Amino acid sequence: MRLFLPFFLLLLGCFAILRNRSQRSIQEQQEAFWAKETKANQTRKQDVSGLDYIQIPLDAFPIGRFNDAELLQEEEKLLNLSKKQILNLSGISNTDLKLAYGAANLPFLSECDANYTQLARAILSYGKQLAEQNHIQEAVTVLEFGISCKTDVSANYTLLADLYSQLGQTAKIEELRQIVLPMDSLMKNAILNHLESLASGHTAQ
Repeated sequence: MRLFLPFFLLLLGCFAILRNRSQRSIQEQQEAFWAKETKANQTRKQDVSGLDYIQIPLDAFPIGRFNDAELLQEEEKLLNLSKKQILNLSGISNTDLKLAYGAANLPFLSECDANYTQLARAILSYGKQLAEQNHIQEAVTVLEFGISCKTDVSANYTLLADLYSQLGQTAKIEELRQIVLPMDSLMKNAILNHLESLASGHTAQ
């Protein structure tokens, strides 16, 4: 018991030191965050006219080509979005946006980012409808635009890969894999596994 007591006290001392360090680290992180947030809120409004706004290439899409109610509905979504300003601001915090462009621009930038989310969903939905109606090449064109916009919707990648597979365009599947590899996404591994299964299926044949 006497031998155990000093060891126990030493253990308690180490635990107290580690706890104090952890609390100090958390406090420092909080102070740094609020200092950055204060600076961001004081940043003056910047010119955002030169940002990389996304333009929807309606001329490249089969808008109005097929007389189908579901396709027309999807096309209407894209037509409405084409009148709005769209920015892909994924991964950029509100604090960093305010630091870069000024706090007064945050509502506008947030709206542009929300439009991007709607666009990513609309592109997938439109491409899926086209594919289901066997307009394969048109679906590929639409989904490839989604990829060029760096969509984070995993089904855009997997559906496009499926269509490449149907068309026998195995090189395109590899190109898609190279695009996915550097992505920072929770679905990255699932997408890669799907692409690799398609590629290996063609190899086996």
